[in-house]
Amino acid sequence: MDAKWTTVAPGIRVRDHANRKHGVRPDRYFTLRFSVDGRQVEEALGWASAGWTLARAQEELGKLREAKRTGQGPATLRERSQAMRLEERKKAEAEERRQRLEKTVADLWDRYSKEIMAVDNKPRTIADKNRLWKQRIRPALEHLKVHEVSEEDAGAVVRAPLRLDAEGRVIGGRAEAGNVYRLLHHMFRKALLWGLRPRDKGNPLENVAEPKASRRTRLLTAGEVGALLKAIERAESEKREEPQVTAAIRAVILTGARISELLTLQWDHIRPEETELHLPDTKTGFSRRPISAETLAILQGIERVPGSPFVFRSIKSPSKPLSYSTAEKAFRRIVEAAGVRRYTLHSIRHWFTTTPANSVSNPRVGMALTGHKSHAAYLNYVHGDKEQARALADRLAALAKGLGAAAPNVVPLPKVAES
Repeated sequence: MDAKWTTVAPGIRVRDHANRKHGVRPDRYFTLRFSVDGRQVEEALGWASAGWTLARAQEELGKLREAKRTGQGPATLRERSQAMRLEERKKAEAEERRQRLEKTVADLWDRYSKEIMAVDNKPRTIADKNRLWKQRIRPALEHLKVHEVSEEDAGAVVRAPLRLDAEGRVIGGRAEAGNVYRLLHHMFRKALLWGLRPRDKGNPLENVAEPKASRRTRLLTAGEVGALLKAIERAESEKREEPQVTAAIRAVILTGARISELLTLQWDHIRPEETELHLPDTKTGFSRRPISAETLAILQGIERVPGSPFVFRSIKSPSKPLSYSTAEKAFRRIVEAAGVRRYTLHSIRHWFTTTPANSVSNPRVGMALTGHKSHAAYLNYVHGDKEQARALADRLAALAKGLGAAAPNVVPLPKVAES
């Protein structure tokens, strides 16, 4: 059993261990006893075997009494321990900040690609961002520390894709420059969030103007859509294009779907009994799309390949979906054969959206066909019909003419006497 506590000096108490030895003597435990703000405090120091002696204990007690007298420093061992832990934490945080500020743009990209792109972006977006990083951003910025990147550095990278004429006016490259701007802006926004760049430095793209290309797609006429369908028929009859490629392009025209949605279409996404496509992973999530009986017949007429879940399968690897580049190149050839200019696969979606919008008063009908979840996004694809606008202008002109020819029917108001 341990011995009782003994006061060996003013403010210092000890107790000897009954069994544990320190040399030939029992191991001794030291504590300090003193008053703080009118209350008695006793705090542990430690064992003699850990280096504590009466002289060292008296020295510690003297430091605490001096701190109490002067008001400088901790007045108890507990306060000192807390202060030491706080100081250690501050040093660790400062070192962590220093290490974060040593990160380069290449380190930022590595984290951005793993934590943002891999989680939030689709394969085509990831591929495009990787291209922008390798071709545009990495050569100019990868070696710079994130906190050192200036507005001039970032702005130069954004403006690099722009093509200028002899007078310095921008004649091309706006779309590419805009893509670089948005990627860099998002990267540095995350850098601020992750503490890789001080808040007071802000985003280096904040005052850089975002290059914006004119994205208004030309609306196809009914005659041009007809020419495309005839060009597809000729390509099929002459066997100039693979059947699954022309079938995919026909499906774009008949459904107005994004080409990326159709290229990943699988057989179990087709619901013949409901005459619908159930698309699990579109730009806006799961989407049910009504389709026509003709579209359903075209889809069901495509040859199935055992082991491939995709309706529009790859030409070389049937277990994979048809690639965007294959469909896009074939579409260019068909467009050229049709004699239609300035037309892309995505332009079809504009034509498909505009047609019901100009003929059906309820916008939700068109939104059901295109899969748009918001009215604002839907309207971005709707173009005004020139013929309808011209007919309306004629009716308004006739109305104005009729009003002008009619006899005036104005009732004069009585004058109010001034007070």
